[in-house]
Parts: sequence; C-alpha cells; structure tokens
Amino acid sequence: MAKDLPGPLPRSVLTSLLGLLPDDWAAARIIQGGFSQWWGGRLTIAPEDTAFLLNVLDDHMATLRTAYGPDVWATDNPLIREAYQEAVMVLADHRDTRALPDLIRSLETRVDDWRFLYGVGGYPQAADRLVPLLANGLRRIDPDHPHAPIPASLYLSCLAELKDPIAIPVITDTLRWADQHQSWNVVTDALNALATFGLDAQPALALIHPLTNAPDDAVRAAARATLDALTDGQAPQSKRRNGYAEEPPY
Repeated sequence: MAKDLPGPLPRSVLTSLLGLLPDDWAAARIIQGGFSQWWGGRLTIAPEDTAFLLNVLDDHMATLRTAYGPDVWATDNPLIREAYQEAVMVLADHRDTRALPDLIRSLETRVDDWRFLYGVGGYPQAADRLVPLLANGLRRIDPDHPHAPIPASLYLSCLAELKDPIAIPVITDTLRWADQHQSWNVVTDALNALATFGLDAQPALALIHPLTNAPDDAVRAAARATLDALTDGQAPQSKRRNGYAEEPPY
C-alpha cells in the first residue's frame, strides 16, 4: 500500500514501516523492495528524511550484529543475511561511510562479494583499502571464462569509479593478460577503464597502441578512444612508409 502512495512518504508512514524491521521477513522485504536502488525500490523518501532512514537502518544493522555476531553478513540464516545485506547496500547507495566496513569485510572474505562490488565505487576515500582487494579479485579471473563467477568488467568498472591513480597498474596488468589470452571483451573493458584516468594513465601507452590493430573491431575502437583520452586528443597518427603503417614511438 505504501508503494502506491503518490510522492514522498509521509514521515508517519515511513516511521511505521521502519518499525517493522525487527521482523526478519518484513525487514528483508521492506528494505529490498522499498529502498534498494539495486532492486528498484519504489518508495520515495523526502530529502529531509534520508538521514532518518539511514540512521534507522544503521541501528537495525547494529542490532543484528549484537544478536548474531560481527559476521552477520555471512550468517547461515537466509532472512537475517538478506535483511542485513540489503540494509548495508542502501547505505552504500547513499555513499554512507557506515557501509564501508562491511564492504571491505565482504571483499576480504569473498562472501557474497558480488553484491558489494556494486557499491565500492562510491568510496574513493578508501581506495587504498579497496584497490588491492579488487586486484585480488581480478587475479582470480579465469581468462578463458572471464564472466564467471564475477565478471572482470565489474572489477574494472569499480576501479575506474574509484578514480585513484593507484588503480592504473592493476588495470594495466589486466589489460596485458587479457591481450595475451585474446580475451577481447576484457581488453575492451580494461581500455575503457584506463581512458577514465586520462593523462595519468600515459605509462600504459606502449601497451595500448598495438591494440589499434587488434583483430577485434571493439578493441580497435576502444584503443583509439583510449589513446585520445591519454594524450588529451593529441595522439599521433600512424605514418605510412612503403605502404605499411609505422607505429608512433611510445
């Protein structure tokens, strides 16, 4: 019924809904279907009530940690686990720093870490903690099956979102092994990630330029776009000598 109300929820309705959180089933359903951006939550909250919502969710998480221990994120109780994870992810949707310890813990333990990957890009202030964990995830990628169980593209997009130059060597290493294995989708994703760093990623130029002649159309296009991004649109063009392309001296 609350989902059918027009406009932002009145504070009284919001308070009543959040009062149901101690019920495990209600907590999971309300947080997921109401407030989670990942699940397309349909409840609209007035801007002045956002802090109220996040504070209540944080209190709910603290209650669950007290009852089920600090690793409640990975508890065997599926309803408790879902309710807790959904609460954390709503905090992450709003880039609330109170979600960060659970994000890091999930990546460290690799328990349902696929969920947290959708939230870590909002915490550039923790890049020094997050980039090594994302790098570990990329090292576990099977080049022959780069989309399972977690797509390499998801790790790469997180690194790009963090926008910290310490991620550049990680992305460059991924580009190198993906090129060696001709995993062209990963190559394209890595190129796109490097492009977001602009001039800071210039150390990767020597690796990128040969990819403008790769056998994959998407890779060639991404390589050219990345060269432009890394050279501020001043990427030198290949010169022709005796009918053959001569590569710029990167």
